Amino acid sequence: MSRYAIGVDLGGTKVEACLVDESRKILARKRRPSEPRRGRDKVVGTILELVTETAGGARYEAVGMGTPGTYAPGDDIMHGAPHTPLYEKPGLISLLRSKLAVPLTIENDANCLALAEFFAQCHGTYDTVMAVILGTGMGSGLILGNRLHRGPNGNAGEIGHTSIDINGRLCECGRRGCGEAYLSGPSLARRYKELTGETLGPEEIFARFEKGEASALLLFAESCRVMGEIFANCVNTLDLQAIILGGGVSNIRLWYDGVPPYMEKSIFGIPGRRVPILKAVLGDSAGVLGAAFLGLRKMGLMHF
Repeated sequence: MSRYAIGVDLGGTKVEACLVDESRKILARKRRPSEPRRGRDKVVGTILELVTETAGGARYEAVGMGTPGTYAPGDDIMHGAPHTPLYEKPGLISLLRSKLAVPLTIENDANCLALAEFFAQCHGTYDTVMAVILGTGMGSGLILGNRLHRGPNGNAGEIGHTSIDINGRLCECGRRGCGEAYLSGPSLARRYKELTGETLGPEEIFARFEKGEASALLLFAESCRVMGEIFANCVNTLDLQAIILGGGVSNIRLWYDGVPPYMEKSIFGIPGRRVPILKAVLGDSAGVLGAAFLGLRKMGLMHF
């Protein structure tokens, strides 16, 4: 008899769910607007309806959910979700948990992406990798020695809020010089507007880069250097074998060729080390699939 788990990916604009079986195959996948402005009860109700609809009558045994920020069970708050203030208020997770008939496991959405992409393209080849989400913010998840590394407080891998310049750009977290202040989608747009006075998205700016526009060339030259230095710091600290990029900003092709030369100049230790930057292969299904893996682990069907 087949066994089933549900994965949920809770974002600021949408909530998505998938049903998987013990072989990790996605059997159903659905999404709806999350509408956090309509309040906690509405968000929880949407999640519950979506879980039921996605299950389609299957007797699922566990739910895993990826969220922005880091969930702290002690105060029932998701810390570090500044783009969605409702999620940083207490009670959302406990209310959802009280209404589910099966165990609920919570992880940061970057950890969920890391899990899904690791098993999709790294397992058996690399055992120590970092997966980075570049989108509205910049987050990452760590797989160290084939195990998800979350740290005692679930806060490991917050490279988006490590500073490369203590006098640098102001980040939304209040610090200066954070990677997110340079490399997130909104940050790229802000930096381009400072140079040109125009408001464009990252893909539009990259199109201008490909046409040789001076401001776009300057912006992406600095961005590649910043990303290379941040990634080299992570390699030097964790001895990473590979880095995976996901999220909307990861679709900019330049990163995969333009960043490694900067990394290689700054990686310490064994000469000639090359740490590949890999494009996420699961697209926007990575987070919700990784969340489902949390459910399968709760059921004893996966180990990481």
